[in-house]
Amino acid sequence: MSAIEVTCRLCRSPRTRRVFTKGATEYWDCSACGFRFATPETNPNLGRSLGDYEAAYLQYLGPDASDDANLSSLYEWIERIVPLHAKRLLDIGAGSGKLVRFLRARGVDAHGIEPSRALFDRFLGTEPAFTCAMLDRFRSSSAPAFDVVTAFDVVEHVPDPVEFLGDVAAMLGPGGVFFVSTPDVGSLTARAFGRRWHFYYPYHLSYFSLRTLARAAEPHGLRVLDCRHRGKVRSAGYMVRYAAEFIAGAAAPAWARWFDRWYVPINLFDTMYVAFGRGSTSSPTQEKPAPVARGADHG
Repeated sequence: MSAIEVTCRLCRSPRTRRVFTKGATEYWDCSACGFRFATPETNPNLGRSLGDYEAAYLQYLGPDASDDANLSSLYEWIERIVPLHAKRLLDIGAGSGKLVRFLRARGVDAHGIEPSRALFDRFLGTEPAFTCAMLDRFRSSSAPAFDVVTAFDVVEHVPDPVEFLGDVAAMLGPGGVFFVSTPDVGSLTARAFGRRWHFYYPYHLSYFSLRTLARAAEPHGLRVLDCRHRGKVRSAGYMVRYAAEFIAGAAAPAWARWFDRWYVPINLFDTMYVAFGRGSTSSPTQEKPAPVARGADHG
């Protein structure tokens, strides 16, 4: 066991224990709040060049025949909770900008921020709808409030989720809605695979269950409106690359390209999509949570 006291990044309690080490990264549980987090020596998400990204991730960012189906399904889920007409939306961690472009093509006043200079320069730099900035810097630039904020596949990369969620809440106007997706450490898949779960890799720092995510959001006036485990359509070639690079830690085989034409729906029910409504930050615990949908939404 490490002799260094590790404080929980969610509740700040010192009551933590190391549960396992994978590669060079230690993973910790907090006995006070149940949060799980990783403590790499340095944040691996910062300062990456385009060549540092795995082939599977670059394929995920690039144009793909599954984009329309996946984005349409995501758009339909969002619209069921808050109609986007005349709404102003901010997408945090815009990546290659797929979601923002999809929404803008449908008349939504959508904007995106991307902290990675490499990704911004490669995919976003010529479009005024995008800004290269960390969320706290963007917030301090006096940007006006947004009606909707999205952060898909982002919060797990954040070393301080309390600060991140506070910045999100500050960017939302009254009655605003925050949509987030993140691996579900409380899922049956995560529990069954243990340390071999495919989401335990170095770029993920924060691991939430619905309970711990709701606990982190509550002090900022964010209450759960909806939660579901959604699937996506992926090419068989992408899944081969993903398995090789993110599960086996090996280079993707060249023959994976032979399967890029074949697409299948996939859902391991270990990624949760949660919608939060922004209420009053003065007494969030007095608000009655809305019913939570826990079913799957194949997309």
